[in-house]
Amino acid sequence: MGEVPVPAPLMWEPAAGVPRDYAQVSGDRSAVHLDEAVASRVGLPGVILHGMYVYGYVATYLGRHAAGHGGRLASFECRFQAPMLPGAPIQVRFERGDTQESVRVEARQSDRSVLSGVAVLTPAGSHDAP
Repeated sequence: MGEVPVPAPLMWEPAAGVPRDYAQVSGDRSAVHLDEAVASRVGLPGVILHGMYVYGYVATYLGRHAAGHGGRLASFECRFQAPMLPGAPIQVRFERGDTQESVRVEARQSDRSVLSGVAVLTPAGSHDAP
């Protein structure tokens, strides 16, 4: 059956308007994602990205990568480790995990780890019905 290769690194810079746009489509209008003054009052360096936006961006990348190799993204679990800010690049690295199908994921922004987790990328044929 083979295996899905480890994805190439991912880097993108979420624009300043992403928190507002994501709040509109997700319904999560928490003030720390929309109001600089509120974010500052609670000790944040500014408006922060929605964690689920970042999760979704990375999961989409993983899913497309797996599909491009005839497989699929079977699961993706992660932990948010630090607030992520719009307007600053997010760099994601991937490496083979403890199993042939697992991939360790680490996202960094401004030289700090902001997300870490494990994805399972199943190869072609491994998800077919018996």
